[in-house]
Amino acid sequence: MAVPDYKLSAVLCGHSLDVRCVATTKEFCILSASRDRTAKLWHPEGVKDFVNVVTYKGHRNFVSCVCWLPPCEAYPDGLVVTGSNDNTILGYNLQDGVIQVTLEGHENAVCSVTPGRDSGILLSSSWDSTAKVWNINASRLPPLSLKGHQAAVWAAVELFNNTYATASADKTIKLWKKDGTVISTLTGHTDCVRALAVANPETFLSCSNDASIKHWTNKGQCLNTYYGHSNYIYSISMNPVVQQGFATCGEDGAVRLWAGGDCVRDIRLPVQSVWSITCLDNGDIVTGSSDGIVRVFTKDPARYADEATLKQFEEDVAKMQAATQQEIGGFKLSELPGPEVLLEPGKADGQTKLVRRGTNVKCYSWSAAESTWNEIGDVMGTPPSSEGKTMYQGKEYDFVFSVDIKDGAPPIKLPFNKTEDPWVAAQAFIHKNNLPQVYLEQVANFIITNAKLDSQPVSSNNGFADPFTGESRYVPGSGSVPGLPPPSHADPFTGSGAYTTASTTTSREKMLIPHDAYIRFDQANLKAIHDKLKEFNSKVGDGLSALTDEQLETVVKLCEPNNVYNNETISILKRMLEWPKEILFPVLDVTRLAVRNKEINGQIFDRSYGPTFIKYLLSLLGPDNLPANQMLAMRVLVNAFSDLPGEMLVLAARESVVHSLICLSQLNNNAQIAATSLLLNLSVALAQQPDSVDLADCLVQLLPRITDNEAYFRGLVALGTLLAESPNKLQIQTRVVSSPQLHNRLKKDSGNTMDQNCAKIATLSQQVVSLL
Repeated sequence: MAVPDYKLSAVLCGHSLDVRCVATTKEFCILSASRDRTAKLWHPEGVKDFVNVVTYKGHRNFVSCVCWLPPCEAYPDGLVVTGSNDNTILGYNLQDGVIQVTLEGHENAVCSVTPGRDSGILLSSSWDSTAKVWNINASRLPPLSLKGHQAAVWAAVELFNNTYATASADKTIKLWKKDGTVISTLTGHTDCVRALAVANPETFLSCSNDASIKHWTNKGQCLNTYYGHSNYIYSISMNPVVQQGFATCGEDGAVRLWAGGDCVRDIRLPVQSVWSITCLDNGDIVTGSSDGIVRVFTKDPARYADEATLKQFEEDVAKMQAATQQEIGGFKLSELPGPEVLLEPGKADGQTKLVRRGTNVKCYSWSAAESTWNEIGDVMGTPPSSEGKTMYQGKEYDFVFSVDIKDGAPPIKLPFNKTEDPWVAAQAFIHKNNLPQVYLEQVANFIITNAKLDSQPVSSNNGFADPFTGESRYVPGSGSVPGLPPPSHADPFTGSGAYTTASTTTSREKMLIPHDAYIRFDQANLKAIHDKLKEFNSKVGDGLSALTDEQLETVVKLCEPNNVYNNETISILKRMLEWPKEILFPVLDVTRLAVRNKEINGQIFDRSYGPTFIKYLLSLLGPDNLPANQMLAMRVLVNAFSDLPGEMLVLAARESVVHSLICLSQLNNNAQIAATSLLLNLSVALAQQPDSVDLADCLVQLLPRITDNEAYFRGLVALGTLLAESPNKLQIQTRVVSSPQLHNRLKKDSGNTMDQNCAKIATLSQQVVSLL
């Protein structure tokens, strides 16, 4: 069935961040919801233009969904309804944006709001694994909760046969009676089910992260499955002017139009993600996308945009497409890996990797300090050897990167020309967007690598900084980078020229909750470690053979980044780990540095040696062991997260790890920092898992005993991460509030804004208290 050609009709600019949802209201008006914490009403003006006439404010986090609730008994003018990541639903007066209704009840982000078929009925769904049915005419009454899904509920709609349908990240769709009883669970999708649409009185549609669309009867029979997208499908909307027609959009940056089950039209957008789609009564299509723009497309030539706008749009799309058809960074698009490659950690600080995402390419940089791949941006331009340019804000650039710092935070454009100084560009980018200074080297390193510049980044004294303290790895012979913070805590036994436990405290970098990257202990004085190993080597006794100076030197070289070693050296290190416990600590120090290397991590934490080694480390946490061994055993466990084998083994032993930490007592400052760092990494890994409550119990017991400010700070980050992301947030809140010692300390610290030395803890305590 032929569908008339759709072209761009209008470009609606006004949001500063991603537009996550678009919807329609009466008189061809458009509603949009954005990560900028607002929703907007766009009113048609003239034949094809729209004007932002009302901006709806009030949410404390980004607005994830919006809908129009038609007039009802309580609100005869209707309501604009929004849902947010602040867990609330707000209802506004359409004309002036005054808040009329506040609905609280969801325990996590609200990701969809949809009117029911009866007057005054509103359906909502949430990351808290429930959907709710609200009666706006009696908003003080508790809503009906639809409980049964095992993961986030992305969408909820009411079908024509007096049943509700919900779509979930647990890959299923559930049908419910009006009293909240489950009728059936529909399976077939192989990934998160993201959206639902009522097709007609007898059927409905679903779309999924598995890049498929399914057509269901209201009783749950799957009639057909449609394919056309190359990546996640985020949104689906029925087209009122096309028989059996609907529109979809997704992560492949495309809108696809369907008729009779066939994909009959493909509209490319110059964006990475098209988050939402809806159809106006006249058949025009509205999209909300990751560039913060609302676009309207039409099949009516009278509503086509002017020639200049159409030409610019086509050029932007062509540039986006051209980038994927050429060699990018020396690779053809077909040779680039998909996002699954990011499951494997990087091999060295600053390593970059190009990843194919649908028909687009993103670049990621490995941060050894954070033990994570950080998305630097879209590869949008032509390769460095080309004369092609990318247009951004009226200027041409060799590259325009789109940096998404974190879900919920702004995606930031980073334009760069090869004639610029990469360090100046990186510093300007950081200052402009108020980013932590520790990002400087990472951003500059990425620019130099991917622009194929001749100059190389000057490594800081300690490489990439620890995200909390500025502490980082030791790089022999390197100078410092101006502007990078100094270390705030020295590693154990690595003072100036002496193997002691002295440490100093300086300012720390600003923290974010929730935290989403692993941290490590990287700083080291290799000469001091080497000297101590030589001293202890002569004392091994107990039938253990002393090592030669050459063997000791090769073992110490395991601590260096990008070291070259052989398997015999790893065998020597394993033998040294059998040294008597009173002289073991420098061997543990070598081990915690060595396991940062991908290959060494794989050998130390392999299936044969790894489980036994983990048990041995846990045995060193016993009360009868040297404090140095306790602290360094924890640091080895922290650095185990540097690569997948170590991460998996620590997580597999998490119950024993948590139990050991609870039993620790009389910890010195360095040991306190090691313990809370280990809990922080566990929190990052387990925050969204049900057993995160056990981890929270450990933090609640340990934090009141922490006396070191840095350790307490890291522990609060771990606790805040759990409170922000755990599916059992309510239980964790109860644990914290039920601990008078911790709860009172939080409240006290959150008000201690006058003491500059405690300012960071005060800010963080305020964030944690706000989550309780």
